Amino acid sequence: MELRVQLKICESCGCLWYRAQTHGNVYCRECEEKLKNFPAPETRKRRGRPARKPVLRIWAVAALAGGAE
Repeated sequence: MELRVQLKICESCGCLWYRAQTHGNVYCRECEEKLKNFPAPETRKRRGRPARKPVLRIWAVAALAGGAE
């Protein structure tokens, strides 16, 4: 049986470690345990300005009022 590994640098603490090529971990085992309790990126709220309303809505309101002809 052949196991292919890659030498990786942990993105949290900077230590060197080996990972199997089939896995996509970017943290070493110790940092993965520490960061397990943090929320996943998909579950965090988006910060910043809210998205702008599309122009089509404004034209639809103007058309209903009779001003976009």
